[in-house]
Amino acid sequence: MSTTLEPEGTHEGVPAYHFDNRLGGPVLSHQHRWDEMAGAHSGFRSTIARGFWVVTDGAAVQEALQDWRTFSNTSVTALEPNPRFLWIPEMLDPPLHSKWRRLLGKDFSPNAVAAREQEVRKVAADMIDRVKDSGGVDVLDEFARRFPTLIFMRLMGLPEDDLATFLEWVHELLHLSYGEDPDGARQMAAMNAVSDYFEEQIALRRQAPRDDLLSRAMTWRIDGELIDDRDMHAFCVLMFQAGFDTVPISIGWALYHFATHPELREAIVADPSLIATSVEETLRVYSFVVPARKAAKDVEIGGCPVKAGEMVMLPLAVTNRDPERFENPLEVDPHRETTNHIAFGSGPHRCLGSHLARLELNVAVEEWHKRIPDYRLAPGQDLEQHGNMYGIKSLRLEW
Repeated sequence: MSTTLEPEGTHEGVPAYHFDNRLGGPVLSHQHRWDEMAGAHSGFRSTIARGFWVVTDGAAVQEALQDWRTFSNTSVTALEPNPRFLWIPEMLDPPLHSKWRRLLGKDFSPNAVAAREQEVRKVAADMIDRVKDSGGVDVLDEFARRFPTLIFMRLMGLPEDDLATFLEWVHELLHLSYGEDPDGARQMAAMNAVSDYFEEQIALRRQAPRDDLLSRAMTWRIDGELIDDRDMHAFCVLMFQAGFDTVPISIGWALYHFATHPELREAIVADPSLIATSVEETLRVYSFVVPARKAAKDVEIGGCPVKAGEMVMLPLAVTNRDPERFENPLEVDPHRETTNHIAFGSGPHRCLGSHLARLELNVAVEEWHKRIPDYRLAPGQDLEQHGNMYGIKSLRLEW
């Protein structure tokens, strides 16, 4: 995928492009394209499908994410203004969204996450120990995808024997190219399998509750009413999608960066206190999440005349890589004093799992470099990344 897009003209006075964020491309091509578009426009129109607006002004993206009354979460996918599915609580607006978050807050609070650190660290260490003498692996398949997925399965109380099945579902749902799944049949089959799986798990918990998040959620009340199976199912599907992809992608980018910047890798090995800021910086520089919102009323943003009911794409990269916000914005600086990025979003829907994600990322980097401090990209790779969420497809390291 070339980073350069050719304009197709204008739409209501705004530049229009045949812009399809679903397409994959060479490593970092999506981030570079956002840099280019942000440098040229404050917003543009995509002519894909029924069309949608794209905001490329960094400050405006953050303002929109914070303004839920204007930019609703009732749809979060630019090509699906009227989705046939519901993810709870992501696709709820306040005040109902706020009630769900309060209930979930206990399990994802800083204290609750800190209490899991020893377990998280042991899982990471054991996985790395299994590969450290191999001389090299695809670090995504053997570690980055397995580690946080296993932690999340434990949190939800799901059988660890199902790990391989879950990883396959994640691949089918989120990482297939258009050429691999042109009619979406494989993706739909995976979604149906996930749906059936959680229906079964919910039924099991109704019969015999356990000490896990899923069982606890069944005791919660919203406006005095227990959560019914339909909403519990929508909650499980969201947790599946949120818990099994974003942290693996983040770990992949962190290890990619350290592999391609040996001076920084040597610095964090010599001084592990630099890891926390370096992790924040990789989250910022490699921003891979591209939220969308549905306009609740007519509004102008980024120069785009948005009508009520239209979709607006809000790429986090244009805020996190904004030269007006950060000095040398494309540099991972372990000594940067201001790390106020929005890699976890902004506003009422800011990622609820950010504390757990940060713990997993820091532990992954710390434990990896204790065991494998010197590594490099294996030669002969044409590194590519997925569309939609820009995870690296395959990353072979050797040491």
